Amino acid sequence: MVVLMCFVGHDYQRIIDGINYWRMREPIEAIYLFYDKKRDPYGYASRRNTKDLEKALTFAGSKPKIIGINPQDYEEVFTSLYKSLKSEVIDNGRKVLIDATSTTKEAYGAAVTVSLMFPKVGIYIVPPAERGWYIPEPGTPEYENWFSRVRMRRGTQPQEIYLPGNRLEHPSFDEMKILLALIEHGGKANSIKSIIKWCKEDPTNPAVKNRYSRLIAKLVSKGLLIEEPSTRTKRVRLTEFGRVFAKALRLIALKQQPKKEHSVPAQVDLRSEETFQNFQEPITSRSELEITSTSDLGLIGGMLSPIRGNLSNHEQASRTEFATLLARLAREFKLVDK
Repeated sequence: MVVLMCFVGHDYQRIIDGINYWRMREPIEAIYLFYDKKRDPYGYASRRNTKDLEKALTFAGSKPKIIGINPQDYEEVFTSLYKSLKSEVIDNGRKVLIDATSTTKEAYGAAVTVSLMFPKVGIYIVPPAERGWYIPEPGTPEYENWFSRVRMRRGTQPQEIYLPGNRLEHPSFDEMKILLALIEHGGKANSIKSIIKWCKEDPTNPAVKNRYSRLIAKLVSKGLLIEEPSTRTKRVRLTEFGRVFAKALRLIALKQQPKKEHSVPAQVDLRSEETFQNFQEPITSRSELEITSTSDLGLIGGMLSPIRGNLSNHEQASRTEFATLLARLAREFKLVDK
């Protein structure tokens, strides 16, 4: 069951489309409509759409809750949305989805920020079936006139989108290793044993199994993994957020490395859970990437517990490729001494 909170601007049909989409998937407990209360053309369109939406969404004696806001006032949007989310999430224990399809950048920023302060709150938009329908055909006088007017619109003082001090905790390197292994194998695993094997460690070692169980539990709590019901094994898969994040890690690891004449042996403990405790820099902070040296790959190979038995050529190649990705990822996050 879910509560929908919709910002209402110029759009009517897309808001209806979004509500119908969620209605087919889970029962809707309540609907909020946040409309533009300003006395200007934007407010007129918003009030008109809100009136029509209220009629369309009133059924079985239940009516949407109507709340007037100034969508260009970040603080007003934040406070109004916070009050509503507190009531639904904290007091009533409900899941909430916020429709940010038809609103301003200020309101969108406030919605993202306040959503991070509550559990069970998500944000969605409904993209138009036809993008740019209001833009004239390029190369025509109408387009040139429209383009000249749009690009020269003056701005006012910038509105900062205030963010909380505490940010999402960055995964440790061991956790990133699991995410990288999963994205390399379709985003899901039938068991923890499979993940351990993909990470080139020994799944028969009880200490290794316990460590990976703890790592996976942390990734689940961070919203990067989800555990699926299973009768015999613990099946896990990447969440949509986890999938996007894992793809970003893989992109960093695959980024072409510039050549370097001399490589210095690296010194790093890639399996230390404490490695990322003091991590502060963004993942794109480095201005220059370094090539993964033979010594780096040797280090990675030596640190990853070998799997007993003979490996096929395909398995050997896969093992080397994964070690290469890990070594590059370690360099990108400055986990090696140069």
